[in-house]
Amino acid sequence: MEEEQKKEAEAAEQRMAHRLQCVLMECAREKTQAVAEARKEERERALQEAAMQHSMLAEEQYQKIIEQLNIEKSHEINTALRLAEKENQSETEKQLREAETLRLDELEKVTIARKAAEGQVKTLTQKLEKMTDWKDSLEIEIQEIRQAFQKYIDATFPNLSPGQADFILPVRKTFEQKTP
Repeated sequence: MEEEQKKEAEAAEQRMAHRLQCVLMECAREKTQAVAEARKEERERALQEAAMQHSMLAEEQYQKIIEQLNIEKSHEINTALRLAEKENQSETEKQLREAETLRLDELEKVTIARKAAEGQVKTLTQKLEKMTDWKDSLEIEIQEIRQAFQKYIDATFPNLSPGQADFILPVRKTFEQKTP
């Protein structure tokens, strides 16, 4: 019996040892599984953190790139505007020079025409003065002839009453200038 008890005790010890070993193996397995899960969670958190940092870094880089592009585009626009203003100013100056040249040409033509007209007016004025002088001298001559003829009529026909000899020497008509 003792041997049986010994065997039973040994068997119980073996069962206990086996159970202990199973429990230890289960604990080791659970520990390994828990460590693996913890590592997995830590990796996932690290990946999320890295992704978030990468996203933030990408956003910062995106903003910097956008800002740089805005600066470059603004610079390009300003350069284009300055260039357009220079071209516009150059074109405007060219047009002003052309207009000034045209104005000077027209002024020269008008001045030449004015001088020619002044010359014609002067010539016509001189001719008119000569004609006026000639007319005045003719008027004086006609007046003298009329006076002489009147003296002749008075001497030849002393007995005529006033107005009887008017048919011989009619009344002088005055010159009236026609206005257009």
